Amino acid sequence: MFKLYLKQALVGNPLGQLGRRVRWVLQTPQRLRHPELWDMYLEDRRTHLALEALIEDGDCCVDVGAHIGSMLADMVRLSPSGTHIAFEPVPHKATWLRKKFKMVSVVEAATSAEPGTATFYDDVDQPGFSGLIRPAEGTRTRSFPVDLVTLDATLAAAERVDFIKIDVEGAELPTLQGALDVLADHRPKVLFECGPGSNLQSFGYKRADLFDHFVGQGYDIYSMVDFVYGRESMTRESFEKAGTYPYRGFNFVALPADYVVHRLA
Repeated sequence: MFKLYLKQALVGNPLGQLGRRVRWVLQTPQRLRHPELWDMYLEDRRTHLALEALIEDGDCCVDVGAHIGSMLADMVRLSPSGTHIAFEPVPHKATWLRKKFKMVSVVEAATSAEPGTATFYDDVDQPGFSGLIRPAEGTRTRSFPVDLVTLDATLAAAERVDFIKIDVEGAELPTLQGALDVLADHRPKVLFECGPGSNLQSFGYKRADLFDHFVGQGYDIYSMVDFVYGRESMTRESFEKAGTYPYRGFNFVALPADYVVHRLA
C-alpha cells in the first residue's frame, strides 16, 4: 500500500509528469518489439488531448472509479470553477482523494444498475484491477463489503453533468444502466474503459451490448485515435474488433449524436 500511496502523492505534480516521460523512454524497447500496438502506446497521450477538448472551465465532471485520482486531477485542472464528484469504493483511496481534492465531493461507494451492497475485491499487487468480480485463483486480494449506488440517484440534484469518466473493471454497463436519467437529461460526454478481458462476461454482457446501450441512448462511440483525428464514429463491428489483438485501445469516447468532432492532431 505504501507504493500506491507514493503514486497517488505524485498525481498532479511535476514529478508525476516527469515520471510519465521517463516511463515512455524506458518502454522504447517494448515499442520496437511490438509496433503493431502503437495505438495502445499512444493512448495515454491521446486521452489527455481528448480531455483538453472535452472539458471546459465550469463543467461539472464525474469520475466513476477514481482510483488514486489521475484523471480527477485533469478534471479539476481543466475546470477549476466546476463542481466535481468522484466515486471510489476503497476506503483508503477515498480518504486520499478527500485530502488531495478538497473541492471534490467523494462518494465512498461502487456504482451499479440498482442500489444495494456487494463484495469488493481489492487487488493487492495490481490495485488498478480491483473490482466487484472475484479475481483468478492465486491473486492476492482484500475483500470487504461496499455500498452500491446509482448515478441517477446520486446525481439527481445536480444542476448539470457535463462529463463522465467510467473505469470500473467490467461494471461499465451496469453503471450506465443506473444512469439512464443522467444521460437523457444532461447529455454528458462520456469517456469509458472497455478492455478485452473476461470481466464483461462475468457481469453477463458482451462488448456489443455496451455499444448497443450507448446507441440506444442517442450516442456515437469513438476510439481514442478516431476522436483525436476527427474521424467517423465506430460501427458495432469495429467496436467489437477493437477488443481483439492488436487492440485499438481500451478507452473510448461516447458523445451525443449531434456532437461535432474536430481534428485535434
